[in-house]
Amino acid sequence: MVDILRKADGLKKSKSWRKNKLNLKEQLLMALEYLREYRTYFHKWVEDTIVKHQNFALPGRVKL
Repeated sequence: MVDILRKADGLKKSKSWRKNKLNLKEQLLMALEYLREYRTYFHKWVEDTIVKHQNFALPGRVKL
């Protein structure tokens, strides 16, 4: 993956002169971590639906 980014970065740098603050490995790591943590709307809908159902409701503070 880094090799692919390195080739694309070489083409990009020929068009601009600004230097990146992060190296390519750090940029790739940030992108992969973001994609790993990104939750789709479907996942959020499933979680919200289950939490609202009475079988999965937690008792209030008084009962605890």
